[in-house]
Amino acid sequence: MGLEENRSARLQELSGSDFEIADHQPDIIGWEIFDSAGDYIGEVEDLIFDTESRKVRYIITDLDGYELDEEKYVLIPIGLVTLHETEDEVLLTEAIAAHLPSLPEYVKGEITPGQELQIREILVGTAEHVVAVMNDLQNQDDFYNHRHFIDRGYTRKPLD
Repeated sequence: MGLEENRSARLQELSGSDFEIADHQPDIIGWEIFDSAGDYIGEVEDLIFDTESRKVRYIITDLDGYELDEEKYVLIPIGLVTLHETEDEVLLTEAIAAHLPSLPEYVKGEITPGQELQIREILVGTAEHVVAVMNDLQNQDDFYNHRHFIDRGYTRKPLD
C-alpha cells in the first residue's frame, strides 16, 4: 500500500455506518472539546473507527475555537483525549491543542497512510520517530500499536 493510497475501506466514519459505539464507551459525537486551560477548541463531529479491530482511532473535529481564515476539520488520535469525569466534554492538553491548526485538513472519506504519518509527526514532533514509522509501514497492523491509539482516556468511570 502506498503512502497516498486511501484507507477508507478500513477506516470509516461512525455516522452512516452499520457500526455502533461499544457499551463501555460513550458516544461523544456532539461533545465540546477544551484544552487544559479551559479554552474552547471545537466540537466532536464524528469518530473514525477501524473496521478490522473495531476500535475508534480518531476524533473528527472542527477548529471553531481557533481564528482560522476558513472552516477546517482535523483528525485527533483517540489516545490523546481524555473525557471529563462528570461533564460531557473532551479534554486535550494545551501542548496538543497548540498543534491542531497545523494538522492536515480532513476530507470526508480520504485518509491515507501519508496523512496519518503527518498527523503523528506534528503531534509527536521528532523526525527520527517518523522515519522509524515509515520503515515499519510494511506491516500496517503495527501502525495502531502506538500511544496515540491507546483508548484508556476514552472510557468513563461509572459514577457511584
